[in-house]
Amino acid sequence: MQVPLSHQVDIAGFHHEATRLLAQQVPPQDVAWTAAPAQSVDEEPLEANRAAIRNRAARAIIPQSFVRMSELVVLNRDPERFDLLYRSLWRLVYEPELRHDFADQDLAKLRQMAQAVRRDIQKMKGKISFRVLEVRGEPVRLACYAPMHFVAEVVGGWLAQREPATCWIILTPDRSMRWDGRQLLSAPAAAPMPLGMAAASDADCARVLETLPWR
Repeated sequence: MQVPLSHQVDIAGFHHEATRLLAQQVPPQDVAWTAAPAQSVDEEPLEANRAAIRNRAARAIIPQSFVRMSELVVLNRDPERFDLLYRSLWRLVYEPELRHDFADQDLAKLRQMAQAVRRDIQKMKGKISFRVLEVRGEPVRLACYAPMHFVAEVVGGWLAQREPATCWIILTPDRSMRWDGRQLLSAPAAAPMPLGMAAASDADCARVLETLPWR
């Protein structure tokens, strides 16, 4: 059974589908999860906490410790993360004693993946650095960063809350984000830069910014 998700960090979609599959007693080996790359070509408002579970039915059936861990694991770049999450969820439902087994390999792998995401979030918060460029006649505060995992939106939301009066753009290999002082906007990833994101010159950055669909 192919189960498509709308984007790489679609945790709400995952738990909605996982709850449905559990109700139908579909075992993990019969499910193939796919997370589509973003299809939008325009800038769009980024939901606050979009990697969060809002489905009440899902929250009722899923242990809260697993909920919190899965919200981090879904940001991991491991392509097998959704398969591992559903297999672990299936086992937690049908093997209730599993939640007390700290030596279980599946749960240990999930904890490792969640910890890797935590480290990546903290690393990006500490290392992101802005420069000021002139684009279309306006000064733009720009940062280029390539996180190991899908954490850019989390860090973008944190930065918008920390400095709400400061407008900026962050370019990453996954998405481009812009804070306009009111809302966080997301657009497709910028074109690759000749020398990589960290070493990109002001001219390269300005050229890439000109191609983005920001309003």
